[in-house]
Amino acid sequence: MASTKSRARRAGVQVTGADNLSKLAARLRPLTQQKVIIGVQGDAELALIAGVHEYGSVKMSIPARSFVLTGRKKGQVPIGKLVRAGVAEIARGRRRIGDMLDEVGRVGLDKMQQNFDRINDPPLSARYARSKIGRRLLQREQDLRDSLTYDVVPRSR
Repeated sequence: MASTKSRARRAGVQVTGADNLSKLAARLRPLTQQKVIIGVQGDAELALIAGVHEYGSVKMSIPARSFVLTGRKKGQVPIGKLVRAGVAEIARGRRRIGDMLDEVGRVGLDKMQQNFDRINDPPLSARYARSKIGRRLLQREQDLRDSLTYDVVPRSR
């Protein structure tokens, strides 16, 4: 369920004449070799459930209740701030790349889980609502929520 799109933004790191450019390049180069993937990890049945919830199903009369894409959108601002500050710290030699990427994963995962818990639209069908305990959507799919995860992986060339 993880998106394959990627995007690069400038971090605003300023270089002065006193900086050693080769050292700076060596510190920042590994950033281009790894990426953080946030999404659902599990077996084929869990992937099917996640896909149906994310995109809906006309055949099963289930409306889309996106939690991955909307969670990603809600995480963009805090992750962007974290990355800009983190890249500057890495450039100065004050932070490790792995630590920053793990923090990006944790923040993104937290936003996606919060989004999952808040989904309330579209409402349940009347037939399903009668058999459901409680009013919150997707809560029967606790396994789906628990399968949300992040991983730092090598970037494919």
